[in-house]
Amino acid sequence: MDYSNPNNNSTVSIFLRKLPAKVPADQRLGTILTNPGGPGGSGSAFVASGGEELSTIVEGRYDIIGFDPRGVNLTGPSTACFNVETKFLLREYQLRLQGAPFPPLDNTTQREHIRRLSALQAGHDDACERNGNQNVLESVGTVAVARDMAAITEALGEDGLNFWGYSYGTILGATFAAIKPNLVKRMVLDGVSDSESYFNDVLQWGRDGMQNTNKTLTGFLSTCIEAGPNFCTMAVPPIGTNETQTVETLRKRLDSLYSKLAREPLIIADSRAAGSGFLKASDIQYLILSVLYNPTSWRTLADVLVQVERGNGANAYNALYGGFSQIIPRSYSENIYNRSMQSYGTSESLYPVLCGDSSYLNITNDRYSNYIRELGRISPAGEQWALTVGGCREWSFHARERYTGPWSVKDGLKKTRFPILFVSLDADPVTPLPSAVKMSRAFGNESATLLVQQGYGHCSIAHPSLCTARNIRDYFVSGKVPNNGTYCTPEPGYIYPNVNKTEERRSLSKRDEDLLGAISRLRDARTKTQFSGLDAAAASMT
Repeated sequence: MDYSNPNNNSTVSIFLRKLPAKVPADQRLGTILTNPGGPGGSGSAFVASGGEELSTIVEGRYDIIGFDPRGVNLTGPSTACFNVETKFLLREYQLRLQGAPFPPLDNTTQREHIRRLSALQAGHDDACERNGNQNVLESVGTVAVARDMAAITEALGEDGLNFWGYSYGTILGATFAAIKPNLVKRMVLDGVSDSESYFNDVLQWGRDGMQNTNKTLTGFLSTCIEAGPNFCTMAVPPIGTNETQTVETLRKRLDSLYSKLAREPLIIADSRAAGSGFLKASDIQYLILSVLYNPTSWRTLADVLVQVERGNGANAYNALYGGFSQIIPRSYSENIYNRSMQSYGTSESLYPVLCGDSSYLNITNDRYSNYIRELGRISPAGEQWALTVGGCREWSFHARERYTGPWSVKDGLKKTRFPILFVSLDADPVTPLPSAVKMSRAFGNESATLLVQQGYGHCSIAHPSLCTARNIRDYFVSGKVPNNGTYCTPEPGYIYPNVNKTEERRSLSKRDEDLLGAISRLRDARTKTQFSGLDAAAASMT
């Protein structure tokens, strides 16, 4: 369990799921380990739902293995701090009801809001102080998981690691490359987060993540205008006006909607799954951020926002709160693997890893309030992101081993055995292109290359591109490293219908048709295996 202490005889039981290679043994190229993101994403679930697609992209030449990192899903011991899993979910529900202080409040009201929010967020740490297993909670950090990957690779008889990571998986992969550079055979890191700020300054990591959120929101609005009223309901002038809609008028409508809901939340008499309740401005901000992850849901998001404008919030409320109505109380003891609440898409696995990896975050309520406002100025959804970071305030359990650097070649970062392929969209709402540029430069030209894809959403598969998929395939299958700065464009018609899409598809070769189908399905598979409420809300609108 503790690589830093050989006298600690405790162990972890890592759950893996394998999809075998599709080719004869003499054509097999090895094993790829994969991670869908998080912290808290289940690798085993990802392979169950998307393993065939991953295999198709690499032409069946590799075994595909997904493993559940420490503290996640079927890997044990569990990091659970509540005796019944619904208790953490109820805490999540209460946090959602409290919401972010958005739009910004006056100082007195904001101070009271932050006080209640802080009390709710402290509940998880308090429960872990009383009921948690300290040995486990301090042993689920990213460095320990990276060392687990080395152990898995050795147990498989492989001479190095092939890895494919998304989002948080890019932090995991970069950490492995920093501490085990000689073992890097092939490594694709897609949707790149800033590993240096993640370990050294979680407040800065929060700022870093919001650099392209506004660009992604602009994409949501501009693609709606381009699609026109026949395909995007927000492009239709509001009732009672004939004003031609532009990106700027749509922004004003969003601001007006936020102001209206701040003055008077929308009462929901009933909804399909979530029953009755009310919608706040912060709910709509949360929903928009979540669906920015997945541009194929933007058409539905536009419909839902127009419904809320017109006083009908049932569908929005169901997307935000419907999952909570499915909760069935169940003891952890009913599952021999101490399965965490992964099945409900909660983030209990997130905080022991995220907060345990970072330095101790001891900030006052006033400073927390200022930070929320700061991120709100940086990003149109910054208040929501600040709440994730705020969950680490005064977290008591820190990883026994953390990697704080070096994070650049000039500071002593070692050359990897084979160059890492970093992949980034140029408009990703939470893992922005500047983070990918920074990380690829940090590893240096001999150890890294960066592929940039035009498009919107979280990770390249959110906005499928044959160019990107071909480069990833050739990297894994042929060892061909794309030139640094390679630029790819997405396929047409994935956000709104495109008259040219059908004809272009007909002209594809069978190989490219299979490749495009695989990356399109992989997008949905990854969304289903994510840990957070953001992803759950996005999935509910597909």
